[in-house]
Amino acid sequence: MPIHRLLYRSDVHLLGTEASIRQQIAEIVRASEVRNAAHDLTGALLHTRGVFVQALEGPLPAVEATFERICCDLRHRRVELLEFVHAEARIFGEWSMAGIRADRTIQKLFPCLGGEEESPEPASAQATIGLMRSLLVTGSSDGSAPPKISPVSAS
Repeated sequence: MPIHRLLYRSDVHLLGTEASIRQQIAEIVRASEVRNAAHDLTGALLHTRGVFVQALEGPLPAVEATFERICCDLRHRRVELLEFVHAEARIFGEWSMAGIRADRTIQKLFPCLGGEEESPEPASAQATIGLMRSLLVTGSSDGSAPPKISPVSAS
């Protein structure tokens, strides 16, 4: 089955304390793990400086339906499609949805992930996807434990 990959960024619109917002994002990731596994989707959600960057990959109808739901979700503002391509293989195949919280090192390497700057060019989108994959495989550079891994069950 052909695989498509989508990368987008959006401004986070969550209310509450920093701890409350972290908890809300963890809940988003958990709900996405379950929903994505049911629709053969894989991906990762990066959160940094009030911005979400998410990669989704899977069958075209599931990717499109999920992205449409995200665009209508009031927890996202200014949703911007960065890349939408046919993919030869999954990059995030081990995770139905993995959560990544970026640290200052990542923000210095990829300042385009947050703030009001223009969108990354396609090469930067590929670099962002590579960075997200690296963080999931090696763990965060802030010394914290690697993110929870949620493999997609083989059907």
